[in-house]
Amino acid sequence: MVIKRLFVTVLLAVLAACSKQLIVTDTPLGQVQGYIENGSRTYLGIPYAQPPVGDLRWKPPQPAVPWPGPLDATGLADSCPQFAPPFNIMMGEEDCLYLNIWTPEQKPRSPMPVMVWIHGGGFTAGKASYTARDGQRLAAQIGSVVVAMNYRLGVFGFLADRQLSAEDSAHPTSGNYGIEDQAAALRWVRDNIAAFGGDPGNVTIFGQSAGGVSVCAQLASPGSAGLFHRAVIQSGPCDTPLSSLQAVSVLGDRLAAALGCDKADDRLQCLRDKPAKQLAKVLPPDPSFAFGEGFTVWWPVLDGVVIPMQFREAYASGRFNRVPVINGATLDEGSLIIWLSHNFLFKPLQADQYIDRLEYLVGSRGTAELVAAQYPLANYADPFEALTEAFSDGFFNCQTRTISTALARHVPLWAYQFDYREAPFFIPGAELKAFHSAEIQYIFGNPMSVTMSSFEGEQAELERVMMGYWSRFAARGDPNREGLPVWPRFSPDDKTLLFDSRITVAANVHRSDCKFWDRIDYKRAAYQ
Repeated sequence: MVIKRLFVTVLLAVLAACSKQLIVTDTPLGQVQGYIENGSRTYLGIPYAQPPVGDLRWKPPQPAVPWPGPLDATGLADSCPQFAPPFNIMMGEEDCLYLNIWTPEQKPRSPMPVMVWIHGGGFTAGKASYTARDGQRLAAQIGSVVVAMNYRLGVFGFLADRQLSAEDSAHPTSGNYGIEDQAAALRWVRDNIAAFGGDPGNVTIFGQSAGGVSVCAQLASPGSAGLFHRAVIQSGPCDTPLSSLQAVSVLGDRLAAALGCDKADDRLQCLRDKPAKQLAKVLPPDPSFAFGEGFTVWWPVLDGVVIPMQFREAYASGRFNRVPVINGATLDEGSLIIWLSHNFLFKPLQADQYIDRLEYLVGSRGTAELVAAQYPLANYADPFEALTEAFSDGFFNCQTRTISTALARHVPLWAYQFDYREAPFFIPGAELKAFHSAEIQYIFGNPMSVTMSSFEGEQAELERVMMGYWSRFAARGDPNREGLPVWPRFSPDDKTLLFDSRITVAANVHRSDCKFWDRIDYKRAAYQ
């Protein structure tokens, strides 16, 4: 019996030593209980707004209310409702407006820079964090507060509808609820982040893909003025035209008709009474993000209120929230999207499909033939490579260049291109090169690999460099720091930093390619 009790005592002691150290932080809304792990203080699932359910479905986010007692912030919250790629599985809950926070274990004497991450996923998928450790390494390594938030997606975040727009005369709009959620999270950061050691006067927003477009939206949104002080756009196709509120309101009509609410006495109440899963299935999004003919496009809306003008127009005119900016893309942006649409489905792209794929992208057969002449199949090893380069140039790299040129006339801007083609991917053998989202893993220090827990060799150096630039930019508004190659401003010399096994600077990146894309009419709003 004595031996048994001794064994239990020792076992409990070992378990206690291995468990996470719980901590409590006081905030204006109440106490938050997180934990210390891997040199980071971690707080997960903190509500930044009220649950957007019931009568709050399709309404601007409402401020979170104080909570009684310590809030358990030791587990991730649900994602917002979505069809999660690559298997298009329905998941998530409407009660999803939560954020996660990571800080260094040891708080410095002075307030720390705050980096707020906006996830990608085509505005139809994704979540603040996929694991509890997503932001740990970045926070611990660079001495910043890292924040990541959920925001409403798909039909819940971007439904435009005539009756929704007329519901509140003080806010006559609809269709940008996800963008408004992001701004609400930034207001929460402004009001609460000091409790976590962050400086509310030094906030950097950064995001990739739809997160990059979200950064562009926050730059263009008058309601977000003063909520952030630097911005990083990663692979955001921000020169893609936004549909007008009037045009995209057709989605509200389609949804109501499909659910039998078009004849209801109270159309909006009928829609709000429908279960979330039933709503989501009516107008499902493109599971491949690019080639899903017949699926619904969910995207921010040019509504005149939250987003008053096209991004390029706002930036060229100087009518935007002027802060220092980093803007860039990866060399092979299109490879992942094409792979998801073809190779992942065991249907590799064939030569006779090339012109059809181009036509779907650019909108007409004549324009597709012009693109095919610019990127002839004979110049590439296979159709996959040809379509990857055409797609990457026209829809990412040249849009990035256009937006950088417009912004650089008014604010300090540093341009980059991620060229490293040995980045790991979750599925070995995919051979995606410098694919869309490849750079994220080096900024956060989390390899996209099922076998690799940390980087080594030249990839560890790439992580050090990218994390160093991003952290310095967040701290000072200029990415340059001692020990890193000089990163020149984009204007007036058209210089771009290239991230590869060696860090180099190049001038006129994609300039000749973009002259071609500027000459053809291919960018169009999803709803005319």
